[in-house]
Amino acid sequence: MSYSICLATTGAGLWTSHDAGRSWVLSHCDNPKYPYELCARSVAVASTRPGIIWTSIDSEHAEDVIARSDDRGETYRYTAVPAPGRQVWELAVDPHNPSTILAGTRPGGVFRSVDDGKSWQELPVGIAETCSIGSTRVTNIHFTDIPGEIWVSVEIDGLFHSIDGGDTWERLQLAGGEVLIGAGEIWKEERHIDIHDVAVGRSKDGVRTVFVATPIGFFASEDGGATWRCTRYPVEGEYDSSLFYTRSLAVNTADPSVVVAGVGFRPPDHGARGGIVRSEDGGLTWKPVSPILRSVVWKIGSHPVDPDIAVAVTLFGQVLTTQDGGQSWHQVEREFGEIRGVCISVG
Repeated sequence: MSYSICLATTGAGLWTSHDAGRSWVLSHCDNPKYPYELCARSVAVASTRPGIIWTSIDSEHAEDVIARSDDRGETYRYTAVPAPGRQVWELAVDPHNPSTILAGTRPGGVFRSVDDGKSWQELPVGIAETCSIGSTRVTNIHFTDIPGEIWVSVEIDGLFHSIDGGDTWERLQLAGGEVLIGAGEIWKEERHIDIHDVAVGRSKDGVRTVFVATPIGFFASEDGGATWRCTRYPVEGEYDSSLFYTRSLAVNTADPSVVVAGVGFRPPDHGARGGIVRSEDGGLTWKPVSPILRSVVWKIGSHPVDPDIAVAVTLFGQVLTTQDGGQSWHQVEREFGEIRGVCISVG
């Protein structure tokens, strides 16, 4: 199946490949100034309109502009600034209503547009502005298969949940992570609110489950966040016990108990090694499925239609594809600078 890969890089612009990574085109915007130096942090697509791509682009006014592409990422046009004075770290399009777009910011906040990005309003999520690393930031916005349900992960302020399209929110935090700490590691209470990614899948027994990526491993809850189980990953081949810093998740829509996780070394060494691990039982057990990579796997983009196809990107420029549901991964020849976002477009 033919598909396009769209990338957002910080400092090297937006790129698209219409042949699954064999060749690449530098994207252009209606603001023509230095497209190869644009700083983009997120790209998003809706399964119901898979030819339309949204991205956030840093402007010269210390704020991010939202731009839209109607040609699978070759050209973009600016639409609006959703959050004056703030960066947009995450974008998500409502699969049940693709005119609705959410933007997650740094400092942490969530803004909503219901008119295809023309106007925006901040939602009453209640994310703290600051944390131990400075400003909080939204790391993922996840719409589920239930209309109106949204999960938002925040670094560092916890997990936020809405069941009414974002009008009201509940804040959750993880529990039980102390059991993951190994010899020589220091436990910090903020680990339970330091959330890198969130997705919804199924347990081994078919129970609807929330999956969460954190700096200390993988967490899952089968009761909506009331209780949590957690794990790290196996030591196998070149994968050693220090590869537990989890940055990204993707769930197979055909079998939601299958989940892949992008891992690496924790900061300040997350630019040193990374990899991809896969579970077939809702995160109870894991197996390494990629070669060792040069940096942490920052994002994983799923195909809007074909559950066997996905693309993973490392923080420092490697791009990998799978066509067998994440059982094996192929690194494309072209490498980039710092990659922050990836999505797959069809049509």
